[in-house]
Amino acid sequence: MSLGIATNTAMGGIRMTALGTRLVAENLANAEVDGYGVRSLVPSSLLVNNRNMPIQREVNPVVLGAARRADSAHLHTEIRHAGMVDLERTFGLPGESGSLNSLVTQLDSSLRQAASMPDSDAALHSVAQDAGRLVAKFNATESAIQSLRQQADDAVAVDINMLNSSLDRVAALNVEIQRQTLLGGNTHGLMDERQRVTSEIARIIPITEIPRDNDRIMLLAANGQILADLTHTEFGVTPSIGLVAGDSLSNGAASPVSLDGRPLAADSPVLGSGRVGANLAIRDEIAPRAQTRLDTLAYDLLKRFSGPDADASLAPNALGMFTLDGVTTLPAMADGLAGRMQLSARINPDTGEGLWRLRSGLNAAAPGPSLDPANLNTLSAVLEKATSLQSGTPARAYSDHVASQVSALATARLGEESSLTFTMAQHAALQEELAAQGVDTDRQMQNLLTLERAYAANARVLSAIDQMMRNLLEI
Repeated sequence: MSLGIATNTAMGGIRMTALGTRLVAENLANAEVDGYGVRSLVPSSLLVNNRNMPIQREVNPVVLGAARRADSAHLHTEIRHAGMVDLERTFGLPGESGSLNSLVTQLDSSLRQAASMPDSDAALHSVAQDAGRLVAKFNATESAIQSLRQQADDAVAVDINMLNSSLDRVAALNVEIQRQTLLGGNTHGLMDERQRVTSEIARIIPITEIPRDNDRIMLLAANGQILADLTHTEFGVTPSIGLVAGDSLSNGAASPVSLDGRPLAADSPVLGSGRVGANLAIRDEIAPRAQTRLDTLAYDLLKRFSGPDADASLAPNALGMFTLDGVTTLPAMADGLAGRMQLSARINPDTGEGLWRLRSGLNAAAPGPSLDPANLNTLSAVLEKATSLQSGTPARAYSDHVASQVSALATARLGEESSLTFTMAQHAALQEELAAQGVDTDRQMQNLLTLERAYAANARVLSAIDQMMRNLLEI
């Protein structure tokens, strides 16, 4: 081997170790950066055009794709579970102070006590107060349900805007990466950014990444439609303002998510996981179902206390202690009854005015005997009367109906909790596997020691060549 060849080889080795050292430093500095692909030297490669060093970006696409799908599924179940927890908390847990169950029990207790001492103004006042608290609970629960739907709708609008901007970013990065690849430039930084943006898209809707020529990628929706390559599709949604009970996709009050102008069905695989699908499920499925349960209970309560069977002074179907604004007779079942329910203006728990009507009848012309418990006994028996909420359902006392509806909410929440436990475990396992594919600081430090030894060896070769050259010049 000539001295010139030996010198070039040693200098190439030093340049390679210098680059390797820089890559180790870069890897360690970006160990916690989301989307960063580990840089490493390609040992079998040589210098390209005597200026570009052989560097590869290491990413396992199989593990990355699985981790994204697990992340999307985990977020989907997490949001649904959180919504179910909020709804259950809104109705109130059995035995919890202020819950629907406990307020019904309090009203039942106060009616029984008033029937046992009909001449007691304090007992009558307790009945009116407890009835007012129950009405307020129905109103507040409906308000909370619709607030949850509005929050979900707002979250969908935010995510759709983010989704469109992210797809636009992926398409722009694809164009730039392809250009740099064709020009022989370094695209690793751009690919890191594209991986980060793509992972964020996967948290919004489920996607599949397909590699393309010149280091581009193509993103596919769960239904197979191309979302992004050199161009991208456009999602759309019209935000709702002030959702109320009864607003739905079918009547146009709530907007569907569209893809390139075409509305997506509620069961579309495009919305099968991720944040958008979960929030749409809360807005259009989970919360409306809870509203129906609440309205069914409100209707049964109105029906129980209406007509002469509950109060001899009432006309058939006339509303009694519990009323609706602008309505005097029992209406047909409708959305939003719980939010419209009121305590009869004929009894005022705040001032005590008209409390005698609980004992004598709401439409009584004048107070009856103060010791007559007949009307109070009738009112007290109303809550214990066995009725059916719907055709074909068991007849139960009102407290049992409330317990049944709250129990159904708890069962649904437990179902979501079970799904969450599974997706959480899957997500944690795949995130751990993905992290293992990232920067291993111990391995990087080992590489640094190897590079240090290689640098020392090449330096010794150059030192030996220098000494040989000196010896030759001295001859």
